Amino acid sequence: MKPWELIEEQLKAMKAGKDMTVATIVSAEGSTTRTNGKMLVFEDGSICGTVGGGAVERQVIEDAKEILQTGQNAVKIYDYNIPAANKGLSCGGKLTVFLECVRNEQPQLIMVGGGHVGTALMRVARLSGFTVTLLDTRDETQIGEGISLADRFVPLTDFREGVREFHAPKGAFYVVATFGHTADGDALGGVLSHAQDAAYIGMIGSRRKIKALFERLEGEGYSRELLDKVHSPIGLDLGGETPEEIAIAILAELLKVKNYGDDR
Repeated sequence: MKPWELIEEQLKAMKAGKDMTVATIVSAEGSTTRTNGKMLVFEDGSICGTVGGGAVERQVIEDAKEILQTGQNAVKIYDYNIPAANKGLSCGGKLTVFLECVRNEQPQLIMVGGGHVGTALMRVARLSGFTVTLLDTRDETQIGEGISLADRFVPLTDFREGVREFHAPKGAFYVVATFGHTADGDALGGVLSHAQDAAYIGMIGSRRKIKALFERLEGEGYSRELLDKVHSPIGLDLGGETPEEIAIAILAELLKVKNYGDDR
């Protein structure tokens, strides 16, 4: 993998809110297989790039996963000078690797639906430090500006399954504001599968609409306890009616939860 390709992968992972350890070869002694190299190691042990492969790389991966847990950078020395190497039966030497913990500290807004309110919310959320991911079943010709406002756009073919299968970092903020009643219900059903790890779930709609959707979802097997985690009516009551005013009211609620916790 070329260096700039690894940088692009790292940027893509950061926009997706993925934590990682960046493993970089600092120095190599003896007949090691590589004298330079860089590798991204994610929480699940998946990697991008390489520091040489083999048993040493496997150990680097394990150490990198531990670094993600502790949050402490480290310099590790991996010694190839085993008896087999000394007899010329394998490569010998030492590899020094810098392990850097890279955590995404920015709050993640998962905007499900890129309509007028969603577009306005993405704009003000980014100004407030959120990294924004937009999920929608519509394309650029229908969403327009919404795609350009998001750090990442994930096209879906179906809201229910698409949102359910979407991988988001723990502590993400979900806002559902699709283009219709049925789509909102499907999207919320998908979002609720992430409820355990979500910092916030909110859905736009009138009390009447919310009541009907909740009854529908209860009929599909969603518990009332789970549905009670949804902020709806969404946002702080600031009395606004325009998409921009509603977006600011929603953002105010997101910031309240981020800074003080969900005290409902």
